Amino acid sequence: MKRRCIVHIDIDAFFAAVEELLNPFLKGKPVIVGGLPHERGVASTASYEARKYGVHSGMPLRKAYELCPDGVFVRGNYQIYSAFSKKFFDVLSRYTPDVEEASLDEAYVELTRCRPLYSSFSRVAREMKHQVEKELGLVVSAGMAPSKLLAKLATNKAKPGGLVEVEPGYEEEFLKDLGIESLPGIGPKAQVILRMLNIQKIGDLWGLPRATLRSLFGLNGEELYLQSRGMDSRPLMTASIPKSVSRETTFLEDLWNRRLLLAHLAYLCDRLTLPLRKGRLFAHIVEVKVRYSDFRTEVRRRLLLSPLQDMGEIFRVARELFLPLFSGSRLSLRLVGVKVSDLVRARPLSLFEPYSKRRERLGVAVDQVREKHGFGALLTVREKMLESVYRFEKDRGFVLKTASLTK
Repeated sequence: MKRRCIVHIDIDAFFAAVEELLNPFLKGKPVIVGGLPHERGVASTASYEARKYGVHSGMPLRKAYELCPDGVFVRGNYQIYSAFSKKFFDVLSRYTPDVEEASLDEAYVELTRCRPLYSSFSRVAREMKHQVEKELGLVVSAGMAPSKLLAKLATNKAKPGGLVEVEPGYEEEFLKDLGIESLPGIGPKAQVILRMLNIQKIGDLWGLPRATLRSLFGLNGEELYLQSRGMDSRPLMTASIPKSVSRETTFLEDLWNRRLLLAHLAYLCDRLTLPLRKGRLFAHIVEVKVRYSDFRTEVRRRLLLSPLQDMGEIFRVARELFLPLFSGSRLSLRLVGVKVSDLVRARPLSLFEPYSKRRERLGVAVDQVREKHGFGALLTVREKMLESVYRFEKDRGFVLKTASLTK
């Protein structure tokens, strides 16, 4: 059996790095992407300069400001990041068709099937890394190994900006001195248990029998036994359908304005359907989430007999789910979100269901205009209402903030 060769590539501090590339003034400064320090969102990405202060992704912005008051806070631009991401994957696809998109800035590339084309996988990995950095102007870290798990761990060790190769036969040598927190199967609770047993490094795990790990952690113990020895047979998911797509907004101030909330719900539905059209996906489940001023969260969902992709139809369902949540409470809202799930590529039709491609063609045309001129070039009637209400509220000193991006 041929040994696999997988390269994991990750753009270092992606969102922050893009901001620094677009604005050289930010170079060398602690940059925090996700919002302004007084806002209620979370940090999406922090530059390495900001991480020295303890700032990390997922941290509330106000906490990040406490740790790093001299940091440069920016809201970020998802469209720009997506454009860089597309270019990133375009470069990788020149070397092999076996590319898994782990996230906007992270990929697994398998070279195994391309063995007849390349005399040296190490050289190809270095060339890929160099080419991405040259064409994007961003620094990337990379790891090369016989499995996805080892390649990911190698990349973590290579950060920032390096390349680490785990050669076949040296898997245990690479793993033995890594901390147990490095393994994805060991969470905070498992770490406490293992440290009580004086197990600090992955190599220490090898002294625990398989049965002991199974008794401590159940089925996860079996996985832990394999992971600690670098065993990972997971294939690359090169054409997987996402499980769900969601968009949400956290408001700077709690909001009780039915007209504005419905308009913003329409805006979220419009943003939501963009990836559906791009992926030719249809949703069987529509879900609406609200968070009240007392931090209580409510979710309502509906299973659809016929899956949807059209923005107007998804908004109609979302509106029906939202209104009872809004009208049934006297509390104002701090967050509104929409999610679609149970996605399929084919849209099954009922025998007697009228069908026209007119809406689909219209959606594609709208996407093309927005891609060329920006999302705001075309707005629905409800989004226009959002725009007018937003201006009115802004004149009164109220500001609306869309949900932070998460890396």
